[in-house]
Amino acid sequence: MKLLRNTLLETFVTVVECGGFTDAQYALGITQSAISIRIRDLETALGYRVCERGRGGFRLTERGEIVYQRAGDILRSARDFDAELLELRGTVTGDLRIGIVDAVNTLSELNLNQAFKRFLDRPNEVQLEVVVASPTELTQKLITGDLHVAIAPFRNHVSDLTYTELCQEEHRLYCGQDHPLFDLPDDEIDLDLISKHQICQRSYNMLVSPVLQTTQPKAVVANMEAMAMMIETGHYLGPLPVHFIENWARRYQLRELAPEKLNWKSTFYLATRPSLAHRRAVGLLVQDIVASCGPSET
Repeated sequence: MKLLRNTLLETFVTVVECGGFTDAQYALGITQSAISIRIRDLETALGYRVCERGRGGFRLTERGEIVYQRAGDILRSARDFDAELLELRGTVTGDLRIGIVDAVNTLSELNLNQAFKRFLDRPNEVQLEVVVASPTELTQKLITGDLHVAIAPFRNHVSDLTYTELCQEEHRLYCGQDHPLFDLPDDEIDLDLISKHQICQRSYNMLVSPVLQTTQPKAVVANMEAMAMMIETGHYLGPLPVHFIENWARRYQLRELAPEKLNWKSTFYLATRPSLAHRRAVGLLVQDIVASCGPSET
């Protein structure tokens, strides 16, 4: 049920997110002609064009970019408003937008699968949306209301959000089988030798140890899969979570380097915006995530 509804804005936002009328017709369940009429009606109401469409393809005008951003904010607020009122009847309902960082499915102490199962086992009318992004992006989306909940190794805490510590993730330094250090005996590998080789890092969490006399990283990646690919080239060393390696099919192609000296821990937090935390769906999910954290049940 939509208590607050603006069909023209909903159509426009869908067209933008689909990249044009062709894909939007399937998402909206109406014809391209009907979409064209709605966009024309929106432009008539606004008094200016929001997009260009034709042989050159679909693109937003400068004003259309602003309309898209503002419309997205309005529609998210409307969905949250609907959910708050409908939850008064005792039903868990509305949109629930969750943000996580990549490669957390195998982090056993986080137990996200179990948390989601607990939540979904209850009778509900919730539409879930899960977004994978960096901690910085997740923080921004929480502040703007694009997300209700986010889980990540947040190193910088902002005053607008509330953080709950969940678990820790252990990282170690690895090289690939084509790297010069891969076949060296352990007693020949020390920190000075390791420091002479190129390091790859994640853009959102630089884990270079202070005991390594390294310069700026020679390669930067956005997620764990890209990190593993760079390490496999044999050109870079790089940190990876132990749980990721243990569950990775090609783990035998990588080697730990000085694990007793080169290891790091990231602390995972559950972040929420206090103004949204009172939503019943949000509160229940937070409760389930916290309850599911800890050693896996065997």
